[in-house]
Amino acid sequence: MWLERISGGGVDLVDLAAAKAHLRILSDETDAEVQAAISAASIHLDVDADGFGGLGFPLVAQQWSSKAAGFVPSVLRLPFARVTAVTEIRYIAPDGTPGVVPATDYLLNRRGRDAVVTLLPGKSWPNLIDRPDAVDLRFTAGFSDVASVPDDIVEAAKQMVSFYFHNRGADATDGVSEEVARCVDRLTMRYRRFAA
Repeated sequence: MWLERISGGGVDLVDLAAAKAHLRILSDETDAEVQAAISAASIHLDVDADGFGGLGFPLVAQQWSSKAAGFVPSVLRLPFARVTAVTEIRYIAPDGTPGVVPATDYLLNRRGRDAVVTLLPGKSWPNLIDRPDAVDLRFTAGFSDVASVPDDIVEAAKQMVSFYFHNRGADATDGVSEEVARCVDRLTMRYRRFAA
């Protein structure tokens, strides 16, 4: 099983005016540096195109594809805490023809923070071709838009903006100071799949 982001991602969690207010900057001279810090902070908190890193889930609505060789638990248990919908389940039949499982055959169930696709009684999954991408489960995950992102995640983004602005040589792949990391963890822990 593997994930691929189809669309979305790369959305700034803080706008320029809010970031400048947080940094207490009045002039426009450093706008490019502030914008770079906003982008780095947003990338740091979001998952990458393979579904790893950040807070462990897409922050603002993204379309994803989960592919597997069959209708196995690893593909039916969706990987993120903030799944909002299954948009389509595609498959490849044994003769190589593509198909789509009718939406009336399955249900997206929530079990705590888990999202699991369950086959409805009396229905069965179609037969598949023998190849690793025979199933392509497409779904949407993340908050609907930036305005829907909770304030404490936005505050974590502002803390990261401050770090990246004051450490201009750093980027999203570099580590952050222990103090900033603890602050971000405290602000965002309850949104993670396995909150303490």
